[in-house]
Amino acid sequence: MHTSRSLVLFSLTFLAAGVSQAMTAGTFAGSATGRNGEVAVEVDVSTNRIEAVRIVKSTETPGIGSLATDALPAAIVAAQSPNVDVVSGATITSDAIKAAVSKALEKAGADPKSMKAKAAHKDAAAASFPTKADVVIVGAGGAGLVAAATAVEQGARVIVLEKMAMIGGNTARSEGNMSAIDPEPEKLQPMTPALEAIVEKYLNAKVPTAEIQAIQDTVRKQYADYKASGRKEIFDTPELFALQTLIGGDCKADPKLVLVMARNATRAMLWLDDQSDMTWEHIARKYVDMGIGALYPRAQFPRAKDGVSPISTYDAYIKPLADKVKAAGSSILTNMQVVDIVRENGRVTGVIAQDKNGQKHKFTASKGVILAAGGYGANLAMVKKYNGISVTATSNQPGTTGEVIEEAVKDGAALEGMAWIQIHPHGNPKNGDLESNIAGRPQDTPYVNKLGLRFADETGRRDDISHGILAQPGKVAFSIYDQKTIDAKKVRPEHIERAITHGYAFRANSLPELAKAAGISAEGLEKTIAVYNEAAKLQSDSALSVPKAVIGWPVDKAPYYCVPITVTIHHTMGGLKIDEETRVLDQNGKPIPGLFAAGEITGGIHGGNRLGRNALTDLLVFGHIAGEEVMKAAK
Repeated sequence: MHTSRSLVLFSLTFLAAGVSQAMTAGTFAGSATGRNGEVAVEVDVSTNRIEAVRIVKSTETPGIGSLATDALPAAIVAAQSPNVDVVSGATITSDAIKAAVSKALEKAGADPKSMKAKAAHKDAAAASFPTKADVVIVGAGGAGLVAAATAVEQGARVIVLEKMAMIGGNTARSEGNMSAIDPEPEKLQPMTPALEAIVEKYLNAKVPTAEIQAIQDTVRKQYADYKASGRKEIFDTPELFALQTLIGGDCKADPKLVLVMARNATRAMLWLDDQSDMTWEHIARKYVDMGIGALYPRAQFPRAKDGVSPISTYDAYIKPLADKVKAAGSSILTNMQVVDIVRENGRVTGVIAQDKNGQKHKFTASKGVILAAGGYGANLAMVKKYNGISVTATSNQPGTTGEVIEEAVKDGAALEGMAWIQIHPHGNPKNGDLESNIAGRPQDTPYVNKLGLRFADETGRRDDISHGILAQPGKVAFSIYDQKTIDAKKVRPEHIERAITHGYAFRANSLPELAKAAGISAEGLEKTIAVYNEAAKLQSDSALSVPKAVIGWPVDKAPYYCVPITVTIHHTMGGLKIDEETRVLDQNGKPIPGLFAAGEITGGIHGGNRLGRNALTDLLVFGHIAGEEVMKAAK
């Protein structure tokens, strides 16, 4: 009897803090604007309870916004209030769901004031979880999950610790495109004079070390053999890939690591293909695509099983690898922030992590620890510490704060290249988010300033374009393209429509109208596009005031599109010093026993400037190697 009375009192307290006013029983609808568009809900209520919440419409990003659409309906029912905690990293979507449910409840007759108070209920008992494994991995982004999936293939029991509420890291925010040598190069598009000029540029470049010189000499021989063979397809080799990565990074990277990445990229790409129904669209078989700052056409785009339909990076990389890890009986624990690395008798044996309630837990690894917690691009204090950059906007997810790098340093790890921070030219001027999916393909797209003038080679290095933007009026530029880009789905129609709705892009039936909408000089834009179009038709940049290495098609089919772009902090090239086996090195260049690292947390792979698409290649290659080597090292 005493127990029943307690339950009744608890229920009354619970409802008093939630939706306690009598409502009209039934189903009511509500909607609000999320990150990508409308989020619509249906709410079932009885006279004094929220019975069910359903998301009936959402285009939120898989692996980010979708985590809120998955979690919040049940949380709202449990709390009997829409005023529940947001999902960390998916705040915009969470707020949209809460607002939509509030609107539905108001239609049902609920008192708006009662919806503002959080439900007073006791936390559920702490869930039990394993704390001992063969391998502990810090970070559930791309590199961490590649390492985890590889380790379970070797028979390891793995614990993955992720400090955020969601998995995926920066990988889930990316387009998912990587660079790799095509496994069937005979299917590539024909070599062009522009591409020949690019190859010659790298063969003739002055390089500072004998190690890079040796790679350059290898490419010279490969290119000579290619020309002597009479082959017509685009010339490409792992060594050319490595040479471009090294020179594109100002020869600051470790040639040994760069060769490992370039020579293993195709293998890593095919490995990911085997993990699920996703597959790869080999873009250079269809057209020459440079990618923003990629410098050469070796793009591989993730696609759905049919090889054509788009697939989110979360569904291509993150979900299938996480599913594989869990299916093998291993664990992925979220809301677990690593605060210390445990080193006993010289060997790393585990980590200390803190849960969302502030409680600390020790996790022990019998074979090794892999650090894959990402860089520090969302930690402006750390950015300022290593680089005096004036840019404050960031495209990084909020968990990219670098504290695991600093913890590793406390345990003797060496750093490499911490001052090298990439700023990206495709930042959204309103929020810093990356807009590469709507900015058009660099070869097809002139970038102009407010005067309507081009100022940079759109197919050049990211840092050159970014610093060019910073020198323009208002530190903003405008990507201009036409309907051909939409028709060819180089920009997906749903993406540009969403951007236009949010005011992140403009569309008009003439260039003067487009200029007016975007705040660009109409006279300057028309003159620039006229000269640019003639260069595109002639496939020659001789008449351009600013040269362009690869020119795609002219901008001449209405309607026309304009995407404002600015600079945003994107990638931190520096990090923990590793060797070719992903072992973390100490200040004397010696491996720290039991400690490995992969992904953006490492340095030495990209040098002073990361080439476009190489981040995904990096995490696939070195995440895979880390998952293999941690098991070898323990034998």
